[in-house]
Amino acid sequence: MMTLSISKWSLTAVVLLSMSGFVHTAVASEAAALSNTAALSTEAQAKVRVSSEGRQLTTSEKPNQVKVDPQRINALVNNAKLLEPALAVERSVRIKQLSQLSQPSQLSKQTTSQAAPKNTLTNNAITNTASMMYVQPGLRDFTIYQAYSHLYDDFDEDGFYQTFTVTFDADVYGFSVGEPANVYAELYLSRNGGPWQHYYSTDIFTIYGEAEDDSYEVLTTLAQGYKTDYYDVLIDLYEVGYEDIVATISSEEADSLYALPLESSDRDTVYIEEEIIETEVIVSGGSTSGVMLILAVGLLIMRRKSMTS
Repeated sequence: MMTLSISKWSLTAVVLLSMSGFVHTAVASEAAALSNTAALSTEAQAKVRVSSEGRQLTTSEKPNQVKVDPQRINALVNNAKLLEPALAVERSVRIKQLSQLSQPSQLSKQTTSQAAPKNTLTNNAITNTASMMYVQPGLRDFTIYQAYSHLYDDFDEDGFYQTFTVTFDADVYGFSVGEPANVYAELYLSRNGGPWQHYYSTDIFTIYGEAEDDSYEVLTTLAQGYKTDYYDVLIDLYEVGYEDIVATISSEEADSLYALPLESSDRDTVYIEEEIIETEVIVSGGSTSGVMLILAVGLLIMRRKSMTS
């Protein structure tokens, strides 16, 4: 009977200890999950500064061979210094913001930290809009045919860049060849597979059917809040007057938009190490005594010669 009693108590203790260990593990796992969630939430709430500018390429420029003037980059960097840090807006929030705006003129063309140009047609757009054939928005098909990216400015030479361009060619399939359409785009970054965060809204620009000379370029400098990592790019295209997205392209479709090695300029700092050269002169006592001894012998010889003479 005593043996059975001990076994029962031993079994009960084992069960209790096992349950205690399970509860402890569960609590630890839940605490780790909460910690990770808090870390992600903190990162999502981090403020960023982005300086961007967009332009429609000229007919002589090819999207994959555009060279950026260093003066444009310098202007962006200087502009970034004047910007106030702002919270990044996730894609779902930005889409909801745009859907709540009923008129194109009310579109809040504002990037993460920088206001985009006013909602007027660019220089490459049709100037005589009255002569354009009116087509009710939402009836045509759109696509972003191709997209390219180029990297600039890696001052600390760690392989991660603070400035980059995204160039894309959008097409419209209308009721006639070369039919024009007024559009604009929203651009997003995703850090290492994380949520898409809005960083720029283009001006309204005009595309013409399947033309190859109406591409749009966005030059961007990341000034603050972007950790050293790999970022994907996503582009949403909108037709003016229609609230839904008409075309999208991202790293899923274009390799050039995948895993861009980026970091903000506050992490692209070059540290110059100052080399201090110290020279130490050591005069030993023995050497000094030897010199003094030689001088003394010399003086003694000179004195004896003078006495002899």
